[in-house]
Amino acid sequence: MRLATVEDLATIEHIIHGAIERLAHAGIDQWQRGYPNRDSIAHDVALGYGRVVEQGGEIVAYGALVYDGEAAYDALVGGSWLTEGRYATIHRLCTSQRATGRGYGRAFMTLAEEEARLRVGSIRVDTHPHNQIMQGLICSLGYTYCGTVTYESLRLAYEKVL
Repeated sequence: MRLATVEDLATIEHIIHGAIERLAHAGIDQWQRGYPNRDSIAHDVALGYGRVVEQGGEIVAYGALVYDGEAAYDALVGGSWLTEGRYATIHRLCTSQRATGRGYGRAFMTLAEEEARLRVGSIRVDTHPHNQIMQGLICSLGYTYCGTVTYESLRLAYEKVL
């Protein structure tokens, strides 16, 4: 995994558009309102949030690893976070169409955890209630359901103590 660069923007945008299409095809309204887009990716890159996983010189996964907190997470409903204090957040995780189902989302999450472990005590992530693939990944990696947050729309929120 490495930091995403400005030179990666077109490839990342292509990967995100593919993920948006897959979500729509599955009947999931996540990412169907113009987000994420090139501006959100460029913002990730400019602030050092964007990360890519490469295989054979090809970008196969993208996500944002954020250490600045997430305002939406301050309004957790129906539960409580496992930890207090600083945490990392993963947003906009997706894989390329060619790499879907090959473990690159899991690789991203694992590598993000390794990096975050050096800086904070936990990682938080949210996903759409109908995104069973992401929920399965999160749960298989030992994340705990903590409640709901509103980020674009209602999201299931999880945390993992590192």
